[in-house]
Amino acid sequence: MFSAKKISNHSSVIRKRPITQAERHRMIAEAAYYLAEKRKFKKGCELHDWLEAEARINRTFGSDALQK
Repeated sequence: MFSAKKISNHSSVIRKRPITQAERHRMIAEAAYYLAEKRKFKKGCELHDWLEAEARINRTFGSDALQK
């Protein structure tokens, strides 16, 4: 599992192969979960958590990491 906080620590290992759209979605969902957990699952922040997680994954993997 990759937490939102720890994902950048693993980027050099993960970047060795392209990721699928499904893998990217799973990583965003997991990162969003950890962001929500960190703020004790306060309601009304779900979209913000998702968008922040997506931004972190995009920064870590870049657009060229998706499998074509």
